[in-house]
This record gives sequence, C-alpha cells and structure tokens, in this order.
Amino acid sequence: MTSDPELLPPSVTAGDLWNSTPDAVIIVGNKGKIIAANERVYELFELEPDSLLGCPVEDLVPAESRQRHRVHRKSYEKSPNSRPMGSGERLVGLSGTGRVFPIHVSLAPISDTEFTVAAIRDMSDWLGAERELEEARYRMNQAEDHERIARELHDTVIQELFAIGLGLQSFQPLNEDLNSTRLTEIIQHLDDTTQTIRSVIYDLSSPVHSEEGLRSRTITLIDLLSRTLGIKPRCHFVGPLDTAVADDLVEESLAVIREAITNVARHAEASEVSLSIKVDEELTIEVVDNGRGLPKKSTRQSGLVNLADRAANRNGTFTAVSAPSGGTVVTWVVPLLIVD
Repeated sequence: MTSDPELLPPSVTAGDLWNSTPDAVIIVGNKGKIIAANERVYELFELEPDSLLGCPVEDLVPAESRQRHRVHRKSYEKSPNSRPMGSGERLVGLSGTGRVFPIHVSLAPISDTEFTVAAIRDMSDWLGAERELEEARYRMNQAEDHERIARELHDTVIQELFAIGLGLQSFQPLNEDLNSTRLTEIIQHLDDTTQTIRSVIYDLSSPVHSEEGLRSRTITLIDLLSRTLGIKPRCHFVGPLDTAVADDLVEESLAVIREAITNVARHAEASEVSLSIKVDEELTIEVVDNGRGLPKKSTRQSGLVNLADRAANRNGTFTAVSAPSGGTVVTWVVPLLIVD
C-alpha cells in the first residue's frame, strides 16, 4: 500500500519535508543546472544559502572530476532511472572551504519532467568504519600468522635446539681437555638462544602487541641512556613484556632501569653492562656490570634505597651485591599477574 501524503497533518508542509530530510537534496535540470537545494545541501557543502541556484551541478565536485561527471550526467539524461550514481566508484564532493569528502549520491527522475532529484549523503563516518574493519581484519590475519610462526618455532626449532644441547651434554664428559670448556660455552649459548626464541614465541602468540609496552619502551630508554651516559647495555628479554605488564608497572620498571643503569654509569667504572628482564609469575629486572663492585661505604646508597623502596611498595624484593668475579648484580623482583 502506498502512503498518502494527504494524510499528513495540515501543519506539515512540503517545505518542512524538503528541509527535514537527513540527506542533502538537490533538483537538477536537464542541462545540469541546479534549480533547487534544501538547507542540508548548504550545511554539507559549507555554502551560503541559495548560492547554488543556477549553478552547474559539477561545482559540487573537485575540478579534476568535473569532466568525467559531465560525461556521466549526459549519459544519465539520455536514459534516466532511479539508481545510485557512479556505481562501483568512489565519489567525492567539494565544500566551499575546499574540503574534499566522500559522498554517496542517489538519483531519481521526476515523472513527466526533465528534472532529476539527487540525494547526497556524507560518507566520511562510513568510510572511517570501513577502514577500522579493514584494520581489524589485518590485525586478525597478523595474529593468525604470528600464532602459526610461534607454533612452528615451538614444534621445530626449540625441540631441535634442545636435542642438540642434550647431545652435547652427553658428549661433554668424554672430553676433559680445553674442548670441554668450549663445549660448556656452546651449551650455554644454545640455552641463551632457546630463551630468546621462547621470548619471541611469547610475543608472537600474544593477542595484542603494544608499542607502548615494556619491551618497546625499554629499548627506547636504553637508546637514550646510551647516548647520554656513553654506556650501551646488552639486553636480554624473556616473556611477554609488551602484553603482560600493566601500564603503571611499565612506568615503575622504566624508573628502576633508569636508576640502576645511571648508577652504573656514574659510580661503577664498568666497561660492560647487561640488562635482563624476565616476565612469568614475577617481573624480574637484573642489571649486571663488571665494575669495581659495592664498596663498604657506597656512594650509590640513596639510589639503592630508592630501588628497594619501589620493590617494597609492590610487595617485591631488591638486592644489590658484589659479584665474586667483580662488578655488581642488582636484582629487582615484584609479583606479576599475567593477563591472558
């Protein structure tokens, strides 16, 4: 059943309907001249009221699109029918301020006249949602790839390294000369490599990766400290640093790392420094240097107290000891709730 416009309340006029539609609506004559436009047109295209009357409809599109628009318009005029304009194409409009924005246009001829009604809708929000959907699909595909790579690393490389390590360990007692020491070093390197790969697997298999996570921000901090303090720590990361550490603990950890490495640069007279961060049930930060160790009256006391207080405030532990072979080992450990 077709609705009868005469059933509308007498107070509702054609002008009310014309200007209350959510779309910008124009009526175009056979030669492409705009003969009417509702208020929404002037709002959408940021133009003065009535400024479009008598203008070619091509004024509403960018200059580089006008010739193509004329061709399409003339083709439509030969066989007018109700349909979307530019099917399969990305249409754009040009506002009075020079802003170019995506639009959708629906066309319909007015019966027994040479006029065409064009309803124009701003598609900026729709395209924004479309981009978000595409990004979500890309992230999902990336996550699937990461999961596959992590699974292959775990099922192949880790197992192969483990088998090689076992083989070398069984071979080690048969060699009591200097080769035995070399074998021990190789086994240790294999263990280190295995830990590094496990760390990669953690990150690859995590559903979310944050550029603001602990791993990423630690790398940035180390680069900065290396330039200002002239010392370049070796870094070793184990576990899902970028996905399992809460934002407030990330900030706390960075402060701990900054304090510990600054102390080394200022007081330890070290030539080598290593930073290790491990995430499992706890967050462990360890800084090791080959400097002069902790003297009985340490000039680093205030900094160490600060680190101890930070650990205590999070129900954690802090130790700073001189290593038997020289240097200092600083260890900061706090409980961590892993976020699945």
